[in-house]
Amino acid sequence: MGHRVLRATIYVAFLVGAIQASSLHAESGHDAWLRFARLDARAARMYETLPASVVVLGDSVVLQTAQRELTRGIKGMLGKTLRAELDLPRKESFILGTLKEVLTAIHEIQTKDKLVQDGFWITTRQVGGFSCVIVTGSTDRGVLYGVFALLSKIARNESIAALDERQEPYAPIRWVDQWDNLDGRVERGYAGRSIFFESGAVRDDLSRVGEYARLLASIGVNGCNVNNVNADPRILDDRFLPQLRRIADVFRAWGVQLSLSVDLGSPKTIDGLDTFDPLDSHVADWWHPTSWVSSSKLIPKGRLGRPFTAELPPTQPTCSLVLSLRTADSFFIGRLSITIISIGATPRMIEPERHTTSFIRSMEPSNAM
Repeated sequence: MGHRVLRATIYVAFLVGAIQASSLHAESGHDAWLRFARLDARAARMYETLPASVVVLGDSVVLQTAQRELTRGIKGMLGKTLRAELDLPRKESFILGTLKEVLTAIHEIQTKDKLVQDGFWITTRQVGGFSCVIVTGSTDRGVLYGVFALLSKIARNESIAALDERQEPYAPIRWVDQWDNLDGRVERGYAGRSIFFESGAVRDDLSRVGEYARLLASIGVNGCNVNNVNADPRILDDRFLPQLRRIADVFRAWGVQLSLSVDLGSPKTIDGLDTFDPLDSHVADWWHPTSWVSSSKLIPKGRLGRPFTAELPPTQPTCSLVLSLRTADSFFIGRLSITIISIGATPRMIEPERHTTSFIRSMEPSNAM
């Protein structure tokens, strides 16, 4: 009897210890591919000569994010804390900055090759006689993408001793489409409730939105449509727009643009027009950017992009209408730049069915502000 009790006690103790040990190393998946797990000693030796400091040529919010992400990744995988330097030091360093800033500050770097928007270049070069790892891009967002690419190489135990790699996106608009409703439900969603909305408003806690934006930026996604394509008209209500700006503020640090699906019945639903037929002149005026100065009370006068152009197809000119911008123009809500890509509808002759479309709300602050 005593032996049985002893064996049972040993077994239970072993089981509890095993459970505790496994829980310490359990992978929740929360950080996805960005957990920056510590490398084993053999793999870490490959990166012993990496620079111990980082210099950022610029002070934009996205460049600051790139610096923090590089510091976080090196600390997590290699156990080293990078020193932040204000100027180019006379030592080995990581140097982050747009191609324009890099070419201006570092005379040893000369290139006539241009990068397309959001493209990046990672290279190891001698700067002032010291070996430096340079992460540069055509835009601040490109620099951030380059940092993620560099950290990905370290996580995969790839050599970065002789880096000279360029990457450029195939498409300028790279976004994901959420089907989140304002009440927090997600249409055709099977992984919990919305991280953006709850009870008809933007959630108070947007910490998970920041984590989501980080994941999107790490794979080069630069836009996110946050609401259901079956859009709730309240999304354009004067009281709701400031709430959306909170999401844009979170996205901005990661170079992710906020996009919305809008209800083309909004002129009738929100402001009580008799129709929402885009062929109606009053409806066209409602969608005109200058109308938003008075309706939203958030857009400063004199800071609007060019107006919509109505393009009537040569065939069936009375049955269809496309409202669009010939180029990606912008107007502004406070410090929130709004870039309208296109608004389209195919109405019936008298009263069109309810349609929805999307337009990008850019997060980039305007230099004119």
